[in-house]
Amino acid sequence: PEFQEFHLETMSRANQNAETSTVASTESAQNHQWKPHLTAPKTPLLQTLLRARPPRIKSSEELEKEELENVPKFKARPLNRKIFESKGDLGMFCNTKRHITIPHKFHFSTEERIPPPASVADLFDKLSLNSEPHHEKLLPRNTTPNPFHLHTEERGAEKERKFVMELMQKQLEEERARVPKANPYPYTTDYPVIPPKPEPKQCTKPEPFQLESLVRHEEEMQREMEERWRMEEDEAQMRIFKAQPILKEDPIPVPEKARKPLTQVQEFNLHVDHRAVDREVFDKKIKEKEMMYKRYREEAESEKMMEEEKALKQLRRTLVPHARPLPNFDNPFIPQKSFKEVTKPKSPKLQVVRRKEIRKMVSSTAVAVSSAASHMR
Repeated sequence: PEFQEFHLETMSRANQNAETSTVASTESAQNHQWKPHLTAPKTPLLQTLLRARPPRIKSSEELEKEELENVPKFKARPLNRKIFESKGDLGMFCNTKRHITIPHKFHFSTEERIPPPASVADLFDKLSLNSEPHHEKLLPRNTTPNPFHLHTEERGAEKERKFVMELMQKQLEEERARVPKANPYPYTTDYPVIPPKPEPKQCTKPEPFQLESLVRHEEEMQREMEERWRMEEDEAQMRIFKAQPILKEDPIPVPEKARKPLTQVQEFNLHVDHRAVDREVFDKKIKEKEMMYKRYREEAESEKMMEEEKALKQLRRTLVPHARPLPNFDNPFIPQKSFKEVTKPKSPKLQVVRRKEIRKMVSSTAVAVSSAASHMR
């Protein structure tokens, strides 16, 4: 069956009532002006609320309540009254102010050795007529060095003293260890048990040493003697004269050449012929299998198309045509005039135009050169 389009009259009615609808919509928009207001939130009616089994996922409010319950509670400690009496040791750190540095005058040893310079009044007294000669002259005194008091000497003396004490302690322990100390009898009321005397041991009988080095030395001497005797026997055998026999045959015989039969030429039996026959059979089987698969595929496609056509026919029988609803013309679109300038067209800079200009210039120069050559002739 061919598909028939639905010819609706909604578009014609909309075009007829366009003018009236626009006028009515503009009047209603002027009368009822829209004012901004807060949107009231509404919970959506989801299909999950209609299910028999409630959802397992917790809401954001429940999650926030659980987090607030799991937050550790803060508990302040009681105030320690000793903080007010302390000087920065307890509680918050208190930076104590330092005392003002009092400057002290330098005391150099040079001031004691060298006297200070004479004042101007003393110099004038010397130049006056009534001035008396001063024969007193202060001599610089020698510097007496004070002995150094180093901490290293104290540490060294302390270390030597500890070392001497350790040596003395070790000597006392060694002397105490040398003194034999008998074990006392046990404190009992019975008579002490006298231990029996041990049996006297026999005197040690000296025996000669059996060293392995002596055994190895004797074996080495025996080996050297045997080697010497063997060498002497060999030399005696070599001194005996023996005549060599007369050679009757050739000492270096020439090998005889082997007479092998000629190689018989046989026909080649290549595997290519067998492989070609096997390949032909294999290709034939592959082709038959491909044809069978193609037939199966075409049959499946034809069955699928028939089922789709049947489903489409059934769908068209069950479908009920519905008219498209009328659009809402409450807020009609009123186009406004654009304030932008008119677009000025510009010719593109193509290489074709440039090539044409170059060809014209080349052709004009060629014509000029040819005309000049003709005039010269």
